[in-house]
Parts: sequence; structure tokens; C-alpha cells
Amino acid sequence: CDPSQVRAKHKEVCLHKDSPLGETILECYNCGCRNVFLLGFISATTESVVVLLCREPCLSVNALKDMNWDLSQWCPLIDDRCFLQWLLKVPSEQEQLRARQISAQQINKIEELWKTNPDATLEDLEKPGVDDEPQPVVPKYEDAYQYQNVFAPLIKLEADYDKMMKESQSKDSITIRWDIGLNKKRIAYFVFPKEDNEIRLVTGDELRLRYSGDAAHPSWQSVGHVIKLTAQEEVALELGASQGVPVDVNHGFSVDFVWKSTSFDRMQGAMKTFAVDETSVSGYIYHHLLGHEVEMQMVRNTLPRRFGAPGLPELNASQVFAVKSVLQKPISLIQGPPGTGKTVTSAAIVYHMAKQGQGQVLVCAPSNVAVDQLAEKISATGLKVVRLCAKSREAVSSPVEHLTLHYQVRHLDTSEKSELHKLQQLKDEQGLLHLYPDYFLLFLFFFIVFD
Repeated sequence: CDPSQVRAKHKEVCLHKDSPLGETILECYNCGCRNVFLLGFISATTESVVVLLCREPCLSVNALKDMNWDLSQWCPLIDDRCFLQWLLKVPSEQEQLRARQISAQQINKIEELWKTNPDATLEDLEKPGVDDEPQPVVPKYEDAYQYQNVFAPLIKLEADYDKMMKESQSKDSITIRWDIGLNKKRIAYFVFPKEDNEIRLVTGDELRLRYSGDAAHPSWQSVGHVIKLTAQEEVALELGASQGVPVDVNHGFSVDFVWKSTSFDRMQGAMKTFAVDETSVSGYIYHHLLGHEVEMQMVRNTLPRRFGAPGLPELNASQVFAVKSVLQKPISLIQGPPGTGKTVTSAAIVYHMAKQGQGQVLVCAPSNVAVDQLAEKISATGLKVVRLCAKSREAVSSPVEHLTLHYQVRHLDTSEKSELHKLQQLKDEQGLLHLYPDYFLLFLFFFIVFD
């Protein structure tokens, strides 16, 4: 049982035609499960016959006890990372010497090829470009150009993999339940079958809903955003289209992931700027990123008497040390396992930075959940918080919805803001402002933050 097969999440096995049992697919006698990591065997009434059963739930099925099988004698098909010898013919030493020797690295590469070309062979690894390895990451770089040359190909590989994985998640024969949201937009509810891979559907994801058409309906498609995942494993997709939606049809739809390169483009753009513009970051951060030896710098601030913050739990000694250290340095890294209070510590840091009166504090995080948690903690200190989110997430329910920019704009109640309300209403009805949408958003942000 090759560890690479475990990493690749291959769970089904078909025996070779020359094996003792011939070309046989291993599966549970009772339920048909083909996960070999769950399969085992017991001897039947005759010693020459064995029955394959999965560990869960078939060993506990009462109906099997009437078959006069001793379920307590169940044994797994895999022993010491190898299949049992009566399943597979173990090659002799002479046969192993004659066999083609391949490395673990080649196994990993051929598995990557199989994701896009299931018929790929080891010969395909010898084709130009297939075996090209990106430059290794190093602790120290000569300059920003070398830094970009190392990380840009890695980001492209990550982008290509992410695109391939998401675009492979297309589902057909989807049944739709139609509804209308409070904003009068069409919402499609459907069950999106889960796959056994690292792709997980989350709120804010963009999906394309398609209908191939029939005698009564032309072909149709529309892109929408996931606004909710229900407890019944239903996906709520708010559609961008308002006209031509086949609401009288419920069956035969297809769903595709819409992959966007925005985050990867921003990373590539940031590294390009870093490489060509020496003023994009301070000299201190520049040399820090490149792993150069730099003289420690201290930020001259008046430290608070108390390092905790109102509305937050009391900090322990290590958290107090972290807050004190961050307030005195231009760049810091706080590490800690889950549950050690990194979010509370971060909120306390933001509170004290804001109270120093040196300007606005921008807080970023790698996920929407992390941003929500930080925004909630920071707001608890009494600071004025504006949570910015993508337009695709404006309809997504959130514990910090009252902190979002669009929510705060909608709930301005003074008569002086009537024009602002008209603009917001137009934006809600049309989906966006056709004239200067970016300037409108920027105007709203400054209006809320600096009002």
C-alpha cells in the first residue's frame, strides 16, 4: 500500500488480471463499499471461500449474523502497509530486479499528470517542460528580482492547480427550487454533491447555473453568488440575471464553479511592484523580506499603562508581552496554536495603535471568517469599525453584518443623507451603479470612516 496512494486519496483497487483472483474489483459483499482502507474479510462456511466486508457499518448489521459467519474473525485486507499475499502475487527478487525502478518523485509527478490526463504514462514525464522544477525557496535573496523569480512561478502553479480543481467540479442533472429574496432577486436552491477532495463550497463563491434548453425553453445561463448553505445541505445561489430565468423548470440544470484569478493576480502584481519600485516598502521591511541582516529598529511610542483593552478578556503574561513588543517594532510575527488568544491579542494591539492617534488602522486577514472575528473583537473595545467585503458577500449573513459598509450606509437616518440613500437604493436595484461604481464605493468608505 504505497503512501503516495494515500496522499492521492486513491481508495478503490482493481486486481491485475494475472493476480490469484484475476481482474477483480475489491468491494464489500453487503453494501458495495470499495474503500480498501475499510475492507476486511472473514471465512465463510467453507475454508476455501472468504467474504469481503467493510468495517463500518456492515460488521454491526444484524442481518449478517444470520449467515453463520463469525464476525469476530474479521481481518483487514491491509497488513503492515501491504495487501495480503493471497490477494496479490508478490514478485520474486529476480522479477523485481528486471522491473523498471521508479522513484517516489516520479510517482508524485505521474499522479499530478493523471489529474489532467488519466492516460498519462511514465514516458510523458520525459516530454519537454513536464519535468521542470521551480527554483527552491531559500532563506536569503540577493535582491527583489531574485525574490520575484522564485515566488512568481510558485504562485502560478498554485493558481493553475486551484483553477483546475474548481473547474473540474461541474455537476449535471441538478434539481432547482426557486425563490425570491428580499432584494427581489431570484434565488436558486439546490443540493451540490460533495466530492472527496480539498474543494469546499463556501458562502461568497461564484457559480454558473446552466440549462441546455428544451422545446419550450431556450438555452440559458446565469452567474450568481452563494449566499447561504442550509442545514439540509442545500445551496442558496443568488442570481445576477433577473430576466429570462426559467423558473417553471426544476430539473436538468448544470452547475459550474466560476474561477477568478483576482487574488493570484494581486500577489503577482505586488511582487512585481516590489521588484521594480524600491519605494514600495520601507528599507527596513525590504531587507527583512529578503532575509538580510538588519539592525533592530524601535518605534518610539508612549506605551500604555495597561496593555489590555476594554471589552476584551484580561491578557496573560505572554499576551501582554506580545502587545508590548508589537507596539515598539515596525514588523512583528506572533505565533501560537489554536486557543491561545491570538485574536484577542491582535484586537488589543489594534486598540492601542488607534489610540496613539497616528491615523487609521487597516486590518487584513487571509479569510472572511478571520476578518469577521477580528472585526467583532475590535468593535467590542469601543473603536469605530468599518468591515469592507466584496459585493458578492453583501447578501451573506454574518455576525458582524452591522459593521459592514453597506449596512452602515443603509441605516444612516439623517435627512442630510437623502441623496446617499437614493444612490444606495439605485445600487441595490440595478446591482451596481453604471456610472463610476468604484468612486461611489470609495465615497461611501470615506463618508463612514471620517464622518
